[in-house]
Amino acid sequence: MSKPHFPTVVLFLTGVGLACSDGSTGSISFAELPAQYAKAVCTAYQNCLGPILPLFLNGSDCVDLTTQRLENGTFGLIPQKITAGTVKYDGTKAQACLNVISKLTCDGLLTRDQPECLAAIDGTVALGGDCDLNEECKGSAICQSRTGTCPGQCVARFSAGQACSADGDCDDGLQCSSETKLCVKPAAAGENCEYGSPPCGPGLLCLGKDDSKKTPGVCRNATDAMSSPAGTACDPVAGILCTPGVSCVADHIDLVATKIVWTCVETGTYPAGGACKPGIPEACSTDNYCLTGTGLAALAGTCTVIPDAKQPCGTGFGAQCQTGAVCVAGLCQNYAANGVSCTGDDMCYSGYCGATGGCQPPLPCTPAH
Repeated sequence: MSKPHFPTVVLFLTGVGLACSDGSTGSISFAELPAQYAKAVCTAYQNCLGPILPLFLNGSDCVDLTTQRLENGTFGLIPQKITAGTVKYDGTKAQACLNVISKLTCDGLLTRDQPECLAAIDGTVALGGDCDLNEECKGSAICQSRTGTCPGQCVARFSAGQACSADGDCDDGLQCSSETKLCVKPAAAGENCEYGSPPCGPGLLCLGKDDSKKTPGVCRNATDAMSSPAGTACDPVAGILCTPGVSCVADHIDLVATKIVWTCVETGTYPAGGACKPGIPEACSTDNYCLTGTGLAALAGTCTVIPDAKQPCGTGFGAQCQTGAVCVAGLCQNYAANGVSCTGDDMCYSGYCGATGGCQPPLPCTPAH
């Protein structure tokens, strides 16, 4: 609905219809809401991200992953708040909210609370009142704690320049910079991004950023950036990527210009166990990645099975783990539900590994880490 404040660009999928299974628009029970909301959110991401969705999915299904994140996030705590009267939910109005969410494009992803969604689910706690969840706060207010303990207090969303921990903490049109942890206006196409500049807005890629030199990149529209067909030149550093289904591989080093020459090849070109060149995305056959050496040997390797859970992460242009696992501290770990022991936030569906070592909902009135 809009209250479970999602990151701007993190989840994904193929478009999915939102009508109830019988085609009606009747009441949606709260138990049904996570899966239905996940469908709407993933459709919105599809509307915005289009061909770059696979860049954010390690083979996972957007709806399944989003549903798990919802159910293991603060969503699961809302029923008790409904009983307590600090949250009100009207299932007869939920479908109108889902319809609005599913029609959002990139511009709409930075609008925090749609009127149709607030009509379906909203808090009853006024500004300054005690809260444990964002959903308890009335309207667009959020729950924050200065002490790092619960309860927190309902406060207005933050304006540009104020400290934040997530995009949803910020006013409409703003994002929370992962670099400065301040609310900022995101960079538009053609503008510098990160390392002293704002993050790109929804639907844009920050390309050409140099992590070793800590110099910013430039925001590019995905359709414009992913335009080179198989057999032509590409350059991820310059922001020239290949069309969907085609990988940009490091072909060889131009010794005169002392730079890597990149070429577009069909994804899956290199067979399992065969020689390969590292690419973005991987150019090896399904479930394989190009295992390379270091230095000059980093430009040639062998297609190797992507590591499963409990195995060291695969190397390359990005840490590699099988679908359903994520790289945490160099080791592939299965995504974990609440209560399962964890070694880092990334392995939890909730996105929060508690101080006691178990995955748990990330309450806004507990300290971030």
